Amino acid sequence: MSVSYKKERLTWSWCAFWTVLFLLTCLHTGLIIFHHVPLDVNEGWNAQLASRAASLASAHELYSSHDGFVFNNYPPLSFILMGGLVRLGCDAIVAGRLLSCLSVIVAACLIARVIWTLTGKLSAAFALAALFLATVNTAFYGYFGTNDPQWIAQALMLGGVCVLLDKGGSDLAIGRLFLSACLVVLGGFTKHNLVALPLAMELWLFFVSPKKAMIWAVMVSGLLLAGFVAFYEFYGVSFFQNIFLQRRVIRLARGIHALRELPFMGGMLLVGVWIFCRRWKAISLRDPSVLIMLFLIFGCFFGVLEAMGEGVDYNCVFDALVAGTLLCGLGVASLLSEDGQESSLKWVYCILTVPLLALAPVRGVEFYKEVQTVALKEQEWQTHIAMLRTYNASLLCTDMALCYWAHSHEAVDGFNFSQALKKNKDVTYLRDQIDQHRFSIVQLYGTVGHYSSGNIVFDSWLHKAGYRPVSDSGQMILLGHVH
Repeated sequence: MSVSYKKERLTWSWCAFWTVLFLLTCLHTGLIIFHHVPLDVNEGWNAQLASRAASLASAHELYSSHDGFVFNNYPPLSFILMGGLVRLGCDAIVAGRLLSCLSVIVAACLIARVIWTLTGKLSAAFALAALFLATVNTAFYGYFGTNDPQWIAQALMLGGVCVLLDKGGSDLAIGRLFLSACLVVLGGFTKHNLVALPLAMELWLFFVSPKKAMIWAVMVSGLLLAGFVAFYEFYGVSFFQNIFLQRRVIRLARGIHALRELPFMGGMLLVGVWIFCRRWKAISLRDPSVLIMLFLIFGCFFGVLEAMGEGVDYNCVFDALVAGTLLCGLGVASLLSEDGQESSLKWVYCILTVPLLALAPVRGVEFYKEVQTVALKEQEWQTHIAMLRTYNASLLCTDMALCYWAHSHEAVDGFNFSQALKKNKDVTYLRDQIDQHRFSIVQLYGTVGHYSSGNIVFDSWLHKAGYRPVSDSGQMILLGHVH
């Protein structure tokens, strides 16, 4: 039995292991994804904005600089997409979860495609795609099957680099450059802070051909300008105010938050960077692996910067995760191609396996507990939703998912509201609505003896306006205006 055959067999076996682990984690996802229980605090926020996009009513604009209820600092593409599904009768939260799952799988397919195209090693491509899927649904499972546009944007961006490298980066025809630019811009109009990959692509294109780099930059700039003009015509100046002037508290110490997530993908980073450096002298700046390395460097850099903002989750390192997977795939493929290297390949697989294998039992316990309790939680939520629907016409919610399922448009975006107050932004419109008793009922969590929205300023507005408890379900409290 040849060494090459042994390495291929080992790689396919390793691929099968991660595929089975991923499918097992999908059992958890499938058992909770259709329940009307929020899996993340952002699910209600995304659903409310999808409803605004679907309604096309001036009273519930997607971007508004004056109402103080929902602050939207995301580009509109994902909300337009979800709004279309809402108009077709879909539940925005459940549909968003399914779309998130599909986007992760598409991203994995694109990762496999890039590795296979650049190396010709199908086993390495499939193995790293399987490892990527298992990592996303264990270490970072909070964004798999959650109503959030993060992975939609990542998949679009990956589509752009896949088109660019479809023939190993040797064919940079105008049509290929344009399609790549379109996909990258669509990704940017879905999630605007994904700048690592476009920057890496532009710099690498400059190494390959300064002329092609200039053409691609002009294409991207032109598409961005066209998008901005269209959004200005539809949403007005509020679009730019919401996207580019959104205020957020920045704390330098929070940069460590991004570094805490690196151990879960540390094996990929170690292996990818090690093999890249090992081959550095033989690599030209025009080599596509240089593009992937630049993507990793920019991904880590911008991930740390983004993590400094309050409320930023571990999705800030997803660019680094994708880049690390691609770089690791190229490295594994090179070990498969070189003579010998069987022991090195085994060590690489051990390094890649240990972090995730250590985490798997912990996640298994968490998944089991969540599956066991989700039906009971849904019963509680259905009780709350039914109660709130009776006050739909004049209801103000502080839980945005609850508000969405109760078919109410009036919800307070607690996090961005608190950020606005910390940055001294004017939110008098919301206070005026409370002072004028625009709402007959306000939903909070707690009991009669102790209830709060989580924001003392908002609580003080309610108290001064005469809102007092009128209903207590034990977990949810309803306030009404008491004369």
